[in-house]
Amino acid sequence: MNIPASAFGNLVTDRSRNFRYLMFGMLYFVQGIIVAFTGNFAKPYLNTFNIDADLIGLLFTLLLVPFIFKIFYGMLSDRVNLFGRGHRLPYIVVALIISMAGIFLAGFINPGENYTLFLILILATSFAVALFDTTADALAVDITPLEEQSRVQSIMTSGRAIGIIVMSLLIGWIATTLGYFWVFMIIALLMAIPLFWVLQVQEPPRDATKPSFEWRAFSALLQPQYLIFAAYGILSWIAYQGIEGLVTFYMSDELAAIETQIGTYGALKGVGTVVGALITSWLISRTSRRTTAMLVAGLVSLGGLVFSFAGSITAVLTLATFWGIVLGLHWTTYMVLAMTRTDARIAGSMFAISMAVSNIGSAIGDGVATGLTDNIGFINVFRLLAAINLIVFPLLIGVFRLAPKEETAVS
Repeated sequence: MNIPASAFGNLVTDRSRNFRYLMFGMLYFVQGIIVAFTGNFAKPYLNTFNIDADLIGLLFTLLLVPFIFKIFYGMLSDRVNLFGRGHRLPYIVVALIISMAGIFLAGFINPGENYTLFLILILATSFAVALFDTTADALAVDITPLEEQSRVQSIMTSGRAIGIIVMSLLIGWIATTLGYFWVFMIIALLMAIPLFWVLQVQEPPRDATKPSFEWRAFSALLQPQYLIFAAYGILSWIAYQGIEGLVTFYMSDELAAIETQIGTYGALKGVGTVVGALITSWLISRTSRRTTAMLVAGLVSLGGLVFSFAGSITAVLTLATFWGIVLGLHWTTYMVLAMTRTDARIAGSMFAISMAVSNIGSAIGDGVATGLTDNIGFINVFRLLAAINLIVFPLLIGVFRLAPKEETAVS
């Protein structure tokens, strides 16, 4: 089957539209596979080698560095037609292949004996994932009409969540029965899945009637409306990722959870994420982006608070689906708000900057929160993050005060 370039043009057929949705869903599905491992199993895995919590925290901070620098990937793809095959799709292909190789090779390394080499391979994989994430996001911005933005983001977030569900269950079983070596091998194999869709299409030439790359478009980043949005992005992701990054580490270190229990948590959270992503589109259409963002902020603080009272595996598993819903809401809402603030002249670069903003917050939240567990304990870190997140509310007031009227209106 060959989908013509028009599939990425005016999207005039259901077939081309569905193909586009499915491709984006699968690109995010493999991101979910990576997230299932790094988010749910990597810290417990490294903990089995008695690696210090500060070193684990350092690794997870470094893993997010490539995502902070996504702006350079965005600028590169905005300006350079790679191999003459397009500004987005060839980058996606190269990045998928590199990420597969990095995960594959990391499976042969014992972190307890050569932590530095393990870190380098995982970091290389993170750079590759950041590249295909950036160019996939930019492609979505390029070809998605305004009225379909929330739907596309819901599909992408749902695809990511389904990857988390499938791989969380799979990793839990594989790690217990076959060992972590096969976890790495299977992840590497599954990373090839989106190539089935990506290699079937040719990226169309850019429309000469539409705005092209302009350096002066970056001045939008210095406008008050974007600076306040960036502050909201950083702080909200510090709080969210700080909480998110601790849960399975808490299960492993404090509650002595085994891999299958961690896998169950990841799967339940993934189910919730799908629900949350779908609810976001519905909620925005029924209320407004402002109302949805405020609700999500409240749920993040509530999540940090309730995790601080979860003193057993059963309690954490009970909260898993709820927290997944919060993840789906938080992720999708932020992406929709970022799409609205993207200038078409620098679509890849500016959307990448918005994603880098979120990843700066994620890197700070994950790294600092993990390190703090050695000093003040998991319970106090959960509560501290819940309190810090309250600052998001006045920032959101500023974000929407300077926003287009259609963002605050009922859809």
